[in-house]
Amino acid sequence: MRKNKFLLLIIVFQFCLAGITIAGEKINQSVDLGGSRQGTWYIPDNPPTGWMLLQHGFQRNKNNLDDLATFYMDNGLMVLTINSSVTRGNRSLARNVADDLIDNPLTPPNGIQLPDNLVIAGHSAGGLFMSYLGGRLMERNFDGLRGVILFDPVDANNGMNANLQAVINNGLPVLSILANSSSCNSSNNALQPLRALSDLYVGIKLTDNSKHTDVEGSSTGGILRFICGAPAQKNVSYLKDFSLNWAKDMMNDTYSSDYYFGGAKVEQLLGSGDGELIKEVTQPEPPIADFSFSTDELDVQFNNNSIDNDGSIDSYFWEFGDGQSSTQENPSHSYAAAGNYNVILTVTDNDGQSDSNSKLVTVNEAAVIPSASFTYSANNLSVNFTDTSSASNASIASREWSFGDGNGSSETNPVHVYSQAGSYNVTLTVTDSNGLTDSSDQEITVTAGDGGGSGLENGAVLNNLSASRNDELYYQMNVPAGAENLQFKINGGSGDADLYVRYGSTPTTSQYDYRPYRNGNNETVTVASPESGEWFLMIRAYQSFSGVTLSASYELGGNEVPTAGFSYAKGGLSVSFTDDSFDADGSIVSRLWSFGDGAESNEENPIYAYSIEGSYTVTLMVEDDQGATAVSSQVIEVSSDGGDTLELTNGDIISNLSAATGEELNFVLRDLPAETVELILAIQGGGGDADIYVRYGSAPTQSQYDYRPYRNGNNETVNIPSAQAGDWYVMIRAYRSFFGVTLSVSHTVN
Repeated sequence: MRKNKFLLLIIVFQFCLAGITIAGEKINQSVDLGGSRQGTWYIPDNPPTGWMLLQHGFQRNKNNLDDLATFYMDNGLMVLTINSSVTRGNRSLARNVADDLIDNPLTPPNGIQLPDNLVIAGHSAGGLFMSYLGGRLMERNFDGLRGVILFDPVDANNGMNANLQAVINNGLPVLSILANSSSCNSSNNALQPLRALSDLYVGIKLTDNSKHTDVEGSSTGGILRFICGAPAQKNVSYLKDFSLNWAKDMMNDTYSSDYYFGGAKVEQLLGSGDGELIKEVTQPEPPIADFSFSTDELDVQFNNNSIDNDGSIDSYFWEFGDGQSSTQENPSHSYAAAGNYNVILTVTDNDGQSDSNSKLVTVNEAAVIPSASFTYSANNLSVNFTDTSSASNASIASREWSFGDGNGSSETNPVHVYSQAGSYNVTLTVTDSNGLTDSSDQEITVTAGDGGGSGLENGAVLNNLSASRNDELYYQMNVPAGAENLQFKINGGSGDADLYVRYGSTPTTSQYDYRPYRNGNNETVTVASPESGEWFLMIRAYQSFSGVTLSASYELGGNEVPTAGFSYAKGGLSVSFTDDSFDADGSIVSRLWSFGDGAESNEENPIYAYSIEGSYTVTLMVEDDQGATAVSSQVIEVSSDGGDTLELTNGDIISNLSAATGEELNFVLRDLPAETVELILAIQGGGGDADIYVRYGSAPTQSQYDYRPYRNGNNETVNIPSAQAGDWYVMIRAYRSFFGVTLSVSHTVN
């Protein structure tokens, strides 16, 4: 009775096994590979993308790999296992099998199409067998091989390395899984040949109770199991997981990063102490991308200057900033239109590491000479000149006026007062941003008028007046009703000028209302309550004079005209302006800055970044609380070569900063208060790579600084809690050329 129950249990168990679903079909078939031999096809349900030829080891047969082959089939791989004598790798048989794979392609059963992509894999001496087979396939230029996988292989006669290296030399992977050293695997004698391969990553070694028979899993048995030990399930799982994903990557030309150096699965294996790398891998250095360029109008020649300290550059990818690209090492490119283009070079080295560098490239159309021209309007001896010059593909960078009387100016629209009536040849020479010049000249005639003179506006200041002995300059001013404190003043220069003032008609040396009678050129006439109407001035050269300044002003309704003035500090193309204007009897309520390039600002102390080097006439017009205005102008020169250290104040935001590689922009935040609880200095935006350096008390350098964020790109922030009171210096250095960067500064006081 007990025997019948036992038989019944066996029947039930076999019935359960029959009910287990396998994702595919196993078919035994005689195959012709180096002669007729028994094989087993493992065919998955869905069409495979590749197939594997899986070879058993010494004194084993194909059935010992059934567990692994079935696992592969269940996961979509087609596998063929064959019975072969692989003692010491059997080089002759391996080469014959390779020839048959090429010359007599196999035909799987049931009319199934044999995939093109082949992975060969072998265990123990079968690993050496597959090394010989792979070498022969490369010798025959077989293009269907996609890679080699070895399971605890055993080498003999130094046959492994050269054949596997031939596979690698054809761009194919060779990956292995080793077990602990034992007599069953000739004490890991394949370790050195595998480490000598040129690839950095050649696989893993299982180290926690791993056995030579791990590859056989549940299919192991016989004397080898007794001698070599039983597989541990943990190691079998590692072996199946890694080899399956390697095989899929080989067949599908994919890359499952978890199973390669630095990947999550590899790091988990190493971190748990369950394994180690067959070959110690040194993290490769990335390349350093760099390039130079030369422009010829719209054409640019790019030259690669990239380096790779531990290898070689394998590929180049240029993005020219206009939607076009190139993979050449030193390309040339023609732009369709003039402009600024952000060019990016990305290089990749032989280790797959990449780096990028960007630079701003400016191209111009064929240079066209600018066209110089001007207009003028004369008011007796005073002439207003207006520059109407143009440059078709550039901008006017500088101007030189010659007024025909020995005087000149570099202002855009100067006002010049001649010392005497007559005809003068006026020449304007302009230079554009390409360095090209043009000149225009006109003959103008000025007169002293009918005893009158040049009209003066309230607050007028005329500079650089000159006249020869006994010559006279004439001016007149209309003074409105209610005006107070009318003042005419001459000062400065050399020689001896005399001032004559008269109400209602032109003064003479004998007819005048006011004459200071002073030696030299410093004379002032003040009329506390002037009559309304025309006031006339004469400046007579008692001795020849030059460089004299005339100013004329009055107060309206008790309001004194404000005084306009400003100072500035340069930092490259950026300029910090400070309004120094004042109003003696009130306050300045509005300002209008004109920066000379078309841009304006209403800020009190603006910071402005010019886009092009050159000379600019900056004008500040101020208005006081009673509507009176005053104007001050200065010519400034800006250059990208640098300049003064630009002073910062709390809340400053400086936009559009740019610099070429290696150039530096310098700033200082002075007198930080002792109560400061937090100081924040930040750069952001734009393109390229800018680095910020911060130092207390003195200017930072590349080697001497207190703070430096060390970040790629332009987004860097320095946050200093409880910052020390005093001066903080900032340097923005172009690690690579940058543009469009914004600097902001703020501090919080307790």
